[in-house]
Amino acid sequence: MTKRFAANNLDLILDKKKIIKFTTKNSAHSILHLGYKEKYMEQTVNTKFIVLQIDNHINWKNHIEEMIPKLSEACYAVRSMVHISNINTLKSIFYAYFHCIIKYGIIFWGNSSNSGKIFTLQKKNIRIMTGT
Repeated sequence: MTKRFAANNLDLILDKKKIIKFTTKNSAHSILHLGYKEKYMEQTVNTKFIVLQIDNHINWKNHIEEMIPKLSEACYAVRSMVHISNINTLKSIFYAYFHCIIKYGIIFWGNSSNSGKIFTLQKKNIRIMTGT
């Protein structure tokens, strides 16, 4: 790998990289040592990949807990505009603030046991928009 990086004039900076070992909850914890020339990558149990919070057991609890405050702000935006705007404007606010957050990565975390909190916020937001 280092030869290929050098051939393409790229540097391999191991100090800034992290490694996750995906395991089941019942397996024994072992430490990975991956490095080159006395520089090792740090092993972590939770990291952020683009926008998704991933942990070593892939349970998505951290990701969902990080989404809830953002989605609550989106509910507040709709609630504060419901009395002074029409349904089309509320839909635009919903898609701009709420839907774009919930849509990203739902294929991964949508089946999680913690996803009910997110879908409850979605129902609440729709009820606010429709006035029910």
